[in-house]
Amino acid sequence: MFDTRKDRREIILFGYGKLGHRVYEMLSAYFTKITVVEQTDALTQDAKAHGIVKSFTADFKQDQELIDLGLEGKILFCAMDEMAMNIFLVLSLKSMTENATIISISTSAENTRKLKFIGADKVIDIYEASANRIVDIITRPAVTRVLDEIIFVDNGISLEEIEIPPNSFLEGKYVHDIDFKAMDLILVGITDKEMGDDFIFVSRGIDHKFDAGDILVLLGESQALDAFYKKLTEGNG
Repeated sequence: MFDTRKDRREIILFGYGKLGHRVYEMLSAYFTKITVVEQTDALTQDAKAHGIVKSFTADFKQDQELIDLGLEGKILFCAMDEMAMNIFLVLSLKSMTENATIISISTSAENTRKLKFIGADKVIDIYEASANRIVDIITRPAVTRVLDEIIFVDNGISLEEIEIPPNSFLEGKYVHDIDFKAMDLILVGITDKEMGDDFIFVSRGIDHKFDAGDILVLLGESQALDAFYKKLTEGNG
């Protein structure tokens, strides 16, 4: 997305609702030049009350009001609570800028497709960002903390490691045999004890066979993770 050690461009953050507030808190720990723009005076005043001097109200449907913000050469971060407004903003900002980086939050695969199609340079999709999180932990720890706070905290989603016990319903089955989505879970990867604790990303297309002792890295809401763990320990296969 961006490297805080090298990229010192200014960020214009569109949105200071529940989501935008969280985004600002995290970004401000690593970036010093952040302007907050909202549609309502109430939210703009809320930003000012939190010490954000550079906070303004603008009508996002008026192109000139957006242009007057000085968009070129900046990171434009769309973090409105309403996904329809993020889509509208990305479309507008793309049409009026040549040298800006446009980033948007997405809450579904469908919205991610729409945002990418209309020209967002980067879409922070809940599931995509979560699957890539493991790599970021090693290569970009600062960005990882931002994503953790924005995505996991506000959406009730957890990334958990669960070890497969002996005689579970998974033992001897392959990845393609199990419909994790039906259990409201995403299998990010597997640590195979027989392969020297190497982590295997499921996205690489490896159809791994499950064995007792394997550690699954799963993404989902706490309730779904708890239900899955209970099913594992029941040993009904």
